[in-house]
Amino acid sequence: QASGGKYATAAIMSLMLHLGFATLWNTINNVEKRLGVSVLALYGLWLSNAFAAYQFYQVKPLAGKLLACTQIWITAAAALETDTWRINPDPDTGKLEPLLPRQHPKWTTKFRWES
Repeated sequence: QASGGKYATAAIMSLMLHLGFATLWNTINNVEKRLGVSVLALYGLWLSNAFAAYQFYQVKPLAGKLLACTQIWITAAAALETDTWRINPDPDTGKLEPLLPRQHPKWTTKFRWES
């Protein structure tokens, strides 16, 4: 009832944005293993979580507060990921991995059905 019977509200769409950033970060961090880009994606995830919590708070304060609790984990993850990126430069070049995505033979993403 809080959304007026509509599905595409600002709160729901902000949650979809947040879940999109979560999926993007998970793929970049755990599949592609691009530390620099995953730091940037994690900051986007942090911002999308804060925005979604605010939108949910506007509809129902308890829902916003509960979603905001996950901000603690995301803040810790962002601090750890940033430090991991900072203290682990590329072993071949000795430089930090770039924050923006770039083509490189070391980073290839393939679908499961590709050989």
